[in-house]
Parts: sequence; structure tokens; C-alpha cells
Amino acid sequence: MLVRHNTELLERAVDLVVKQAAIPTLQAEAAAYDKIARANAFRRMMTGAAVAVAAVGIGYGAALFFGREFRLSPTVDTIQNHKGTDNIAPKETVSEGKTERTTIPIPEPAPRSEVASPPPAPKPDIVTEDFNKFLTREIDWGGSHWSLVSGHHFSDENDPTWDRAWCYTRRIVNGVDVNVDLANRPSPTDRPQAPAAPLATLASIGLNDASALELASKCAWLDNRTFSGNDYDMPPGRAEEAQKLVVQDGWDAMGFDLPSMPVWNVSFEQCQIQCEGDNRCQAITYDKKHSACFMKGDASVLVRAPDAAVAVKQAVANKVQYSSLVFYKNTVVVGNSYSNITSTYADCVLACAADVKCMGFDFDSPNKMCSMLDQVDSLSVFKGVASGSKAAAN
Repeated sequence: MLVRHNTELLERAVDLVVKQAAIPTLQAEAAAYDKIARANAFRRMMTGAAVAVAAVGIGYGAALFFGREFRLSPTVDTIQNHKGTDNIAPKETVSEGKTERTTIPIPEPAPRSEVASPPPAPKPDIVTEDFNKFLTREIDWGGSHWSLVSGHHFSDENDPTWDRAWCYTRRIVNGVDVNVDLANRPSPTDRPQAPAAPLATLASIGLNDASALELASKCAWLDNRTFSGNDYDMPPGRAEEAQKLVVQDGWDAMGFDLPSMPVWNVSFEQCQIQCEGDNRCQAITYDKKHSACFMKGDASVLVRAPDAAVAVKQAVANKVQYSSLVFYKNTVVVGNSYSNITSTYADCVLACAADVKCMGFDFDSPNKMCSMLDQVDSLSVFKGVASGSKAAAN
């Protein structure tokens, strides 16, 4: 017999037992949800407070920046949090409340009044400093054309006059442009100084102290002053420098002997002292064999002479030429003669030494006749004839 039992009560009892067993779990879940809700509410509260404080700080800072008095509103931002219930129903989702906040309006910055900037200061006028002005005078003097240039130095263009000046000329010597200082003026009121160039430089263009002074007197100046040779002061030490002698042993300066030469029985040092004390003397040749001193008014050509020594002053030291002529006594040079003139022995030597075409010479002492040759073939003994020939290197 099939018997049916009513199990509804049993099912309810089982369901009740299951629910009672799940109560601790549901309580734990509810506690966890409650903690989460409280944490979210606290976080929103802190965020709102931070925003409120920042807004107040910005407003207060703006008020200070624009010079306006700013006072905090007595009402402080409030943050309203809607919290869920403490007890969370089982298996129900906890809804988080929304945070409402009130914001403090930031004051608008007051418009800044534009202050007109002052006009830029005018630039100072440009002043020219440390510059020179020049004058040039072209003259014909001493058989040559000369350009005399005068320079004047100014420290400032507003200066009423220059502070120093100078005068110079330029010449081409053996293809080289030589600048020769003639005179200096330390100031517009000081006495000028001349000659300014070294003696050797003057000699290279054919000048000495006297001729340089004469040329300097023709310089043009901005103040239109003129000076004669006596108006110039000689630079310090110039006189001593002019008298110094440059010595070359084994050479003879040909020609230009002063009257009453030679001076006999003197030493080479005594010969030099006599020349240094005589303004006419520009060079000496000392004959070692005979202790004879030949003082000379000039010197242009030096020839080999083992028994001689030569000394020349600075004024002529730079212009003398060293000849390669070799000399013979009682000997005639045989070759092609292109010139025959009456002359002295010294002048005959100088003429051949200065002429590039001349390769040798014969001087007939009894007849005072000089013969110059452009070709030398041989040598032959001939009494009474002094001769010479240039070395092959020349």
C-alpha cells in the first residue's frame, strides 16, 4: 500500500536549519560592508575638506596679490554624507551616499591699471677716440722727388688739438719699401726732435743727420707751424751714436781721403779716436804695415786688403758695398776695354767696383789713365801698371 507523507513541515525545518547555519556568515558579510561604507564616507569627507581649504587659500592669496582686503566667510564648507544603514540586509547591495559640497566663490581680480612706460633714453652720441689725421706734402729736393707725410694723433674727437705728431718719408731701396722717420713732436708746444730714424736707415736712402734735418724742415703740420734745422732738438744719445765706428778687418775703404792724409805713426785705436772727434770724418782706413791712418769724408766701396783695417761711422755703414776686386801690382789685365779715362787710382777702382759691366781695370800710373774692361782673358807682367779683376762669383 502506497502511503504519502506530508513533507512540507520537514522542508521548512530543514530550510530553517540552513538559514540558522548561515547567520554567522551573513553577519560577517554585513560587518565587512559596514566597514567599507564607513571608509568611503570618511574619504569623501576628507576630500571635501581639502577642496574647501584649497579654495579658501586661493581666494585669500588672490586678495593679497591684487591688494584687496579679503575676509573669510563665517560659513565653512560642510560636507554632507549619506550613510547607509548600519545593518545590511543579507545578499543586498549597499548603496553609497553621494557627497554634496558648497564652494566658496573665488573673487575676480581687480583690473590692473596700465602704467605708461617711460620713453627709452636717447642713445649717447658715438665719440671717435684714438685716431690720426695726416697731411702729405710732395716736394722736389736734392735732385729727387719726396713725399713727406705728417701724422697727428687725437685722443678724442672733441679735443681742441692733437696730442703728438710725427713726420716721415718712404723710399724704395733694392725693392724694399723703407719707412724713414724724420721728426717727432711730443706735443703742440714742445720743441720738435729730429732726425728720428737711425743713422743706418738714413744712410740707406742717401741721407745723413744734416740732410735729414733739412728735409724735416719741409714737413707740413696741422697747426701750420714751420721749423728750421736749428729749431729741432737732437734725440738723446744721438750725438754719441753718430760718432761710433763699425770695424772691419782686412778691408780698405777706397777714396774720399781728407786733406793732409795720412797721419803717421799712430795706432789703430788712436786713429779711431781722431775720427770720432772730427765731424768731417765718416770712415778710416788703417795701414797696419806703416802705422798710417787715412781719415775719409765718405765711404762707398770696400775692397780686400789683408794689411788694412777699416772703420766706418753709422751714417755710412749701411750704404758701403763690399767689392770682389782682386788687385795686382806691375801687372796688366788683358781683355776687352770699353772705357779709357783720365783718373786717379782710387777713382779708377771705385768706377770699376760700381759698374756691373766692369770685370777688370788697368791703371797706368805714369799717365794717370784708367782703362775698364768688360772681359778678362789673362794677366801679364807690365811695370808701372796697377790692375784688378773681379772674382768669378761677382
